[in-house]
Parts: sequence; structure tokens; C-alpha cells
Amino acid sequence: MTRDAEQGESKPATSPFVAPGSVAPGSVAPGGERAPIGLRIQGRYRIVSELGTGDFGTVCVAEDEATGHPVAVRLLPRGLAAAPQAGQAILRLGRSIVEASTAHRGLVRVLEFGEAENGRLFVATELVEGRRLSEILSTEKQLAVGAALGIALDLAGPLETLHNMGLVHGGLRPRNVMVLKDGRVKLMDVELIGVRDARALDGVINAEPPAEYLSPEQISRVQVTEKTDIYAFGVILYEMLCGVPPFRAATRAALLAKHQTETPVLLRRRRRAIPGGVEHIVMQALAKRPERRPLMPDLLDPLWAEAHGPTTRWRRSAAIVAGAGVAASILVIVGWGLFATRASAPRAVEQPALPALTQPALPPVAPPPPAIAKPAPLPVAPPAPAALTPPAPPAVAKPAPPPVAP
Repeated sequence: MTRDAEQGESKPATSPFVAPGSVAPGSVAPGGERAPIGLRIQGRYRIVSELGTGDFGTVCVAEDEATGHPVAVRLLPRGLAAAPQAGQAILRLGRSIVEASTAHRGLVRVLEFGEAENGRLFVATELVEGRRLSEILSTEKQLAVGAALGIALDLAGPLETLHNMGLVHGGLRPRNVMVLKDGRVKLMDVELIGVRDARALDGVINAEPPAEYLSPEQISRVQVTEKTDIYAFGVILYEMLCGVPPFRAATRAALLAKHQTETPVLLRRRRRAIPGGVEHIVMQALAKRPERRPLMPDLLDPLWAEAHGPTTRWRRSAAIVAGAGVAASILVIVGWGLFATRASAPRAVEQPALPALTQPALPPVAPPPPAIAKPAPLPVAPPAPAALTPPAPPAVAKPAPPPVAP
């Protein structure tokens, strides 16, 4: 198995494990830094080997001596030592991310943020085995429609969970989507939430994320929101279905400009087998203006209907939780993961701007009203039984005898 480097420079052969944000084994940062093999961090994590180095530090395989299990340890850039306020902000945010990562099985588990004995910040995470979606796409190009929708639905669960907690991944792209051996999907680089776009790190971490998956607002350097993840989600689904991302260009600058100004080629022009409903969903996710993109629940209801037929939102969530697996293309599609409690109801104010997506979501909601209406007639029937009417005639019959008595 081979894996992408942090910025896609090389694809050497591999260890069977892939850590969050991992890079090709043996790759070295421009400064020539290598992992301190044998180093013990906080008396618990012993560095065993290096997975690679990139903009956000050096990723290593380590042994958790408290449990005996292998874990991934990311040593964050040394430059953070020169920005103590940024470092402290990362540690504070880290506590929230550790908790958030336990909310969904599709999120890579973040175990601990801390400071090593040498003053360097680190983050320990679970070590994940699987194939990156970027690797799958490099060999398979476009996926079967069913396989693409299965991955998209499985990826949407952890994303929706983050959004419900007020968090934005901000770095969604195929290399951060891991397909496990059993076909489930895991969202990687969760430990970098909030770090990628932190203004306090300007000049400390100089990263240029792949332009193919950047939203217009990221390019303009304005505030990112959950709609930023929706855009990247649309780009990934477009690429899985069409074999190419929505935009390509000879230079990075030209590609960034296309994200901001051009409309993608319609999916069905590239591949007629793509259902029109799926095309509509993807194109809405790729809207230039964030407010025109659907929220994740409003995107998932019609997407689920395209994959499985019309159904209620409750049934969609229940089926995914149950883990309905479908063999398709290169992987087993296991749908599970939209079980998080919906926090999208309070955000329903935004839905009027998305009539096209709200409409498909209504059929699933329609069945409940009839269900409530049916019980109503039953209570009404008892109050009007004939038993109440017969007593009236006897009451009338009694007054009749008195006049006969005189």
C-alpha cells in the first residue's frame, strides 16, 4: 500500500498503518528534521518510527506504554515555541477536540494534547489502518455511482457531528478520508481543527493546502464556517463521480481564480450515468456563496433518497446506525454514522434560502402528520356512543305518568 505525502510529493512504500495527517515514510522536512526515535514523551509515549514530516509537524508511530498499543504522535512545529500564546491557544482548543473526537466512530480518536519535556507541543491519536481515498482515486479514477454515494454518506456522519458541535474541519480532501478494510470511512486530521486557519499561527506555520479543495471563502481569507466543509464535500463527491475535480488549471493562481469565478461543468456532461438528482445536490454544495449551500442535514436527506429511495429522516438515520452494508465497486459500503442528535433544527432559519433542497426533504417529514391524525378520530368516537342517548328516553317517559294519575 502506498500513501500520499503531506503535499503529495512522493509515494514510497509503506507501513500498514496510516496516522492522521500522516505522510510518506522517510520524507523529510526542508529543514532536515527527523523524528527522535526512542524519545519518551511524558513518560508514556515512546517514539518507534517516523511516518513523515510536513507543514504541521512530524508524524511518528509510538508505543503507548500505559496500554501497550501503537498510537500516532504528531510533534507540532518547533516554531510554536516562539509563539507561546498560539501554543497555549492550541492546548486549550485541544481539550475540546479530544472530547469531540469521541462523539462519532467516523472521527479519528484524539487521545491527548500536551507539551513534551523539551517544550515541544504534541498530539497523540489512534493509529488507523486503511487506504486513503486519494490513493483509491489515483488508481480507480471515477467510482461506481453507488460506491461514491456510499462513501459520501459515510463521510457525512462525522462531518455532521462536528458541525452540530460548532466545529469546522477546514481541511477536507480525499487524503484526509480513510477507507478501512471493512469498508467504513474515517475522517482524519481531526487534531488540526482550528489550527489550519488560526491567525495567530501566521508566519509560524506556512502551509499551502491543495487548491483543488479550497472554498472561495478560504481563498479570500474570510471566516470559515460549516459551509466551508460543505463545499469541499461537494468537490470530493464530484471527483468520485466524474474522475476529476470540478476545476483544473496549469497554475495554482489560475485554479484559485476558477473556484471564485467559474461554474463547474455539469456532472452529467462528464458522465451520463449520474442521476440528475445527484447532480443537483453536488452543484448546490458547490455554490460560490456560503449562504447558498445547504446545511449537512438538508444535503443528506435528498442524497440518501438518491441512494436508497425516498424515506423519512428518522429511517435514514436508523438505517445508517444499523450499518446497512452494500457491496459496490472497490469497497464495502457500510452506512452508519448519522446517529448524532440533530442540532440543525435551531439553524432552520437558513433553510428558506435553499428552497430546492428543502422541498425534497419535505416528503420524508410528510408521513408523520397522517400518523398523528389517525389516533385523533379514535378518541372522538367514544364521546358520542349510543349508550348516552338511550338514558334520555327513560327520563322523558317518567314525566308522562304523573298527568295520568289525576
